Amino acid sequence: MKAGVLGVALIACCLATPGMPQEKTKATKRDATSDSLKPSEHRPGPHGLEGWTLNGPIPDDPEARYPFVLVIARNGREIRRFEGGVFVWKWMFVDDGRRVAYESGPLHFGLSCVLADIASGRELETYDCYHELPDNVPEWVQALEALQ
Repeated sequence: MKAGVLGVALIACCLATPGMPQEKTKATKRDATSDSLKPSEHRPGPHGLEGWTLNGPIPDDPEARYPFVLVIARNGREIRRFEGGVFVWKWMFVDDGRRVAYESGPLHFGLSCVLADIASGRELETYDCYHELPDNVPEWVQALEALQ
């Protein structure tokens, strides 16, 4: 019994001792920028849905704001977040609000068009939208690429 209490006390002491090395967790993109992310204008969708991006600076351009995360809410309550391949450049609701299509990628040399299920957050389809699109792409890709 004494050995168990002593062991617990020793563990608690080591965890609380200043100067002891603590394991660091790897910061995610959102963690690293969450303090500086600001919401864009909210856009309404069908059935009480709305969406917006969380925009923040990058080290090379600290004055500008770039869209890191797409947020989807229903009746004012956040239901899903989508993080793009670095940035979420444009997006739209698809299939009467059951899905969202978004274009994501870095500042240069690559864009993906993604169709995702809002309820599950699962990516359903992805197309390379940086290069010329083939004639047979789905309507959601064509509509997304037509957005300004």
